[in-house]
Amino acid sequence: MGVRSLLLAACALLVVACSSEGNVFSLEVGQCFNQPTGDEVQNVEIVDCDDSFDAEVYALFDLPEGDFPGADEAASGAFDGCLSRFEPYVGIEYFESEIFLDALYPTAESWGQGDREVVCFLYEPGVRLQGSQQGAAR
Repeated sequence: MGVRSLLLAACALLVVACSSEGNVFSLEVGQCFNQPTGDEVQNVEIVDCDDSFDAEVYALFDLPEGDFPGADEAASGAFDGCLSRFEPYVGIEYFESEIFLDALYPTAESWGQGDREVVCFLYEPGVRLQGSQQGAAR
């Protein structure tokens, strides 16, 4: 497992169902937000991408239907799916980029409530981004 894979596993944010403004289930590709702290994320502070921000959503997809695959398998599926969607959005291969990826993905609890969605987002460690990273090729 590579350094970035380990970083993803260590930094993974887990999703728990909730309904309110800034809910993780309402995030859309191209939206920017400030990262919350903690292991289970329900809501995020959505901000304008023209302002400084922590993260930008670059892809959304669903994990396959069926029984909950387990936390490790959900994290692995999220990473693999986000990795394959990184270059088309950012414009450079992930392992050559200055930008990192991470994901919000279902927990066993949210899976039981029908959650299958993975939210792929990009960030740069220790740096607040400004302006969309779509096509940034860096």
